[in-house]
Amino acid sequence: MFASIGRSWEFAKMSYGIIWDFKQLIVFPIISTFAALVVLASFLIPLWGTGTLEQWMEFMDSESSAQGGPPVLFYVVAFAFYFANYFVIIFFNAGLTACAFRVLEGKAPTLGYGMSMASKRLPQILGWSLVSAIIGVLLKMVESANEKAGQWVAALLGSAWTAMTYFVVPVIVLDGAGPYAAFSKSMSTLKTTWGTALVGNFSLGLLSFLVMLPVMLLCGGLGFLAWQSGSTALFLSVVALAIAVAVIATAFTSAADVVFKAILYNWATSKTAPAGVDTACLEEAFRSKS
Repeated sequence: MFASIGRSWEFAKMSYGIIWDFKQLIVFPIISTFAALVVLASFLIPLWGTGTLEQWMEFMDSESSAQGGPPVLFYVVAFAFYFANYFVIIFFNAGLTACAFRVLEGKAPTLGYGMSMASKRLPQILGWSLVSAIIGVLLKMVESANEKAGQWVAALLGSAWTAMTYFVVPVIVLDGAGPYAAFSKSMSTLKTTWGTALVGNFSLGLLSFLVMLPVMLLCGGLGFLAWQSGSTALFLSVVALAIAVAVIATAFTSAADVVFKAILYNWATSKTAPAGVDTACLEEAFRSKS
């Protein structure tokens, strides 16, 4: 187990190394984040303006939610939101994944190349966004069915779905596969890499936390000192700086996560690795489970 975690930790360092060498790649998660915020605002503002949002919040908090469930319109809007949000995330992740594969081929990635590849896979991305939205609504319905058991079951099913679709975006980018074919290939790849993929994801999350920790401590310390100084202008400046640093750091870790999946999938399917990487370690990590 510890050996597997150690190998996955090495994979995480590989992905951060690629992002560090090609820092322009963090533009993808930055644009994705702002686009997702625009999507969120486009739904929340009309709902808030019409009073619908407040009604739904009151309904979800009341006993009536356990009796009849949320209104049909709630699920219709939820589906539309999930679809738009998933599309934004998957589109830019596809562009970043394409750039990651280009690096693994020994070529320099460009933002234009990533965007063009994502645009080329637009029908497949739309298809997978539709599937993801349907699953998202179904999980929400399960969660709403029972306040306690529903949440637990939805979380369990959601985790299983995330694991089974671990390599869907890389499959879409490389093969141009539709939703069913992409899901099937992701599953077939995970038959031999299931444990490594899951442990690797955990290790990357731990590394991301370690990357963010000094940033959070530094921003918190500067904010405290600025507050103690009594200068409102200085405090607001520190807050603005902290937000900018947090956005960049989060983009860095998000980009590394996407690149990490590309590295795993690239080795699992083609047995090629970045220059200087110990392929013996990769071979051991992806050995077939008996």
